[in-house]
Amino acid sequence: MATFSFDHEQRTPWNNQIFPGNYVTQLNAYRDQGVVAIPGAVFFRGVGALVLNPDTEGNLVSGELPAATYDLKVLSPDMRQDDKPRLDRPFIIPEGAVIYRTAVNGVGVREATVAGTATLKVAGITAPATPTATAESDGYFNPVGEFSAFVTILDSDDTDALAGDTGVQVTTSAALVASQNPSAGACRKAPSAIIVEVCYYLPDKVAGADELHIPYSVEAGQGF
Repeated sequence: MATFSFDHEQRTPWNNQIFPGNYVTQLNAYRDQGVVAIPGAVFFRGVGALVLNPDTEGNLVSGELPAATYDLKVLSPDMRQDDKPRLDRPFIIPEGAVIYRTAVNGVGVREATVAGTATLKVAGITAPATPTATAESDGYFNPVGEFSAFVTILDSDDTDALAGDTGVQVTTSAALVASQNPSAGACRKAPSAIIVEVCYYLPDKVAGADELHIPYSVEAGQGF
């Protein structure tokens, strides 16, 4: 049976956990929200993005995103760019995590030359096999995205756990532009971003005194 080891004192506490029976629409990646789907493990869904915004340029050069490897951000829920109390965070998978699925998607992103050969590939992590999305003949990427084969918890052991905090990146093979696919019905100003999803789990904490009924000791002379 696999065993996991990690430093409890160095481990960053999770903001909250969802248990079976609790209602939740989706896990909050920004808050590192995890779900105890099965006893003994807490599952997380990290989602990071590289935003293509022609209005602010950012990584764009003359309106195009050059072929390169880019760091990703977990985007803040605060949408106003001039007043953002909660800043975007680096997309980092914590030490001890076991990754069981990765995925990549290009939303509102088109290959600059419309050659149908540009690729988006998850980088920074190596296991499981990272997927590659390839532009179609019209230069756009399949809206479903590309994802790795699901790796079950039974196929994982402590050798699969990350040895340290690991940043997630994306590699592009050709220049890209922010462009909405007319066939998708998106408006001209709809968001454009390369999105990467990483699903992983961490060992849950060991049961504590609050999770069972331990009787109090009786002092000498105490009556009932």
